[in-house]
Amino acid sequence: MRLNHTQIELLDRFLALPLVSPDEFVARWSVSYRQISQICCCSISTVEHWFSDGTAHRPAARSYQRLLAIVDFLLVHSVEIDYIWRLLQT
Repeated sequence: MRLNHTQIELLDRFLALPLVSPDEFVARWSVSYRQISQICCCSISTVEHWFSDGTAHRPAARSYQRLLAIVDFLLVHSVEIDYIWRLLQT
């Protein structure tokens, strides 16, 4: 299926979303390490490394930051998304 103009614009906007680091995500939303691991499809241990200090620290890969950006977008726009979802259900 070919993308129409609106879909192409939406895809471009999605790709332009700024990445969200785990620190930024936790600062915005009250979530647990478990929830972050579920969003990113990784282990809790991996998430713990993102927040640790010293030699145990590992930065989150861009792919994880992209997932956090998507979920951040969904949470910011949850009211509008819920409204549209409900319209589609009727």
